[in-house]
Amino acid sequence: MSVNDERQKLREKTGNPKAELGPKEFRWTCLYPVPDGGGRSYKRKKFRTRREAEDFDRKAHEAFEDHNAVDRSKAEKVTVGQLHREHMDYLKKSGGRGNTGAAENSLESYEKIYRKTIEPRWGSAPLSTVTSAAVRDWVERGEFVSQGRKATGVRQFNRLIGYADGRYMNGNPVKPFLKDLPKSETADVERHALTMRQVLRLSACASEFYSDLFVFLALTGLRFGELAALRGRDVSGNKLNVRRTQRTVNNRITYANVTKGGERRSIPLTQLALDIAESRRRGRDDHLFTAPKGGDLSNQNFNNRGLKSAVEVAASAVERLQDALIVPKHLTVPKYQGDFHVYESETAKAVEDFQRENDLPVSGAADPGTRKALGLDDHEHDYTLERGDSDFAKDFTPHGFRHTCVSLVVGAGANVKSAQRFAGHSKASTTLDTYSHLFDEDLKGVADTLGKLVEEARDTATRELER
Repeated sequence: MSVNDERQKLREKTGNPKAELGPKEFRWTCLYPVPDGGGRSYKRKKFRTRREAEDFDRKAHEAFEDHNAVDRSKAEKVTVGQLHREHMDYLKKSGGRGNTGAAENSLESYEKIYRKTIEPRWGSAPLSTVTSAAVRDWVERGEFVSQGRKATGVRQFNRLIGYADGRYMNGNPVKPFLKDLPKSETADVERHALTMRQVLRLSACASEFYSDLFVFLALTGLRFGELAALRGRDVSGNKLNVRRTQRTVNNRITYANVTKGGERRSIPLTQLALDIAESRRRGRDDHLFTAPKGGDLSNQNFNNRGLKSAVEVAASAVERLQDALIVPKHLTVPKYQGDFHVYESETAKAVEDFQRENDLPVSGAADPGTRKALGLDDHEHDYTLERGDSDFAKDFTPHGFRHTCVSLVVGAGANVKSAQRFAGHSKASTTLDTYSHLFDEDLKGVADTLGKLVEEARDTATRELER
């Protein structure tokens, strides 16, 4: 029986010539594709039976594929280099937040990635040669400066070919290879999140100018551009208003009244962070943090002149100590926690033995005096190693301070929304995707707290019964 027959039967039964079938009769829904520019969008349609819905779904997909199919000869006439230039023009006009055009620094970054990783192999290649086999050969056997550069290049190539899909070619042969790429720093959060003691050690190993900057970043979770754009008026009471970012294009620094997340935010400052801000503040409109000789604080100088030299000393401090203790046979085998040396009970005992033999205060902690007696050059830096301390990644970058901050605030009991605020993510889902392991680990703490509440309730109930 057709839908029209069903309608006629219903009208005869009710005596209503305008009666229509209700939602119960149309309980099968089909979500089908329709052409939308160079891509697709979806519409819904309801059906009385499952068979009708499945037949319509099949025909709709077949019609879409026929409509959306691209003449293969187009891929033979356009090279990857030509596609890149077209894609960049498209991003200038319609990329970025709100489809109003990508930021200049983002465009410059895309251009550098293309020149260094994509162009050498694909620049003059027709799109018709971008096949699954050719992409696999490039990903597996291509020469890349580093694994990180490889991951960045393949992801950018995927975006580029994704733009060509539906315009010059059918499908994206690059996309399947994304899942096998080495993890980026952002994904490898655990490896780049420092403890507060590691932050203070890193700070102690830095020059006086950069020392408090590292602590401030770890306590606020700011992106470097947001840090460099801060002005005196952005510190209000014990809060920090984050509303601008620094951008660098062709080595020229500019400032934009927008953050990467697209929204201004206000984050609370600990007393230590507030003290650092106040010590740097000059005027309301002056930059809060500047270069050592004044002027704009640049990411390149911050990283090359400030962070890298401090990381070189601080990241392997436990390893150097353990190597020095092995020489006089106080320590037999260095201990590791994952990939990093860790200062555990055997190291502490070895330090105590050395301190006794050299008439030093016996504490088991490696203070500057103990490290100097061991002949370590790092005794010039005012930090102390003790049980529980460990080394950290030698490729630590400014972005690692963001991971550190979120890790610290979650450890302090922050919920997802609070962590999102520190991180400056536009969506809480981004915070969860990036830092889900922190909230998973916090489940044990939640269970412990629930256990204490149960015990307190039992104690209260017992006292009530004894009265």
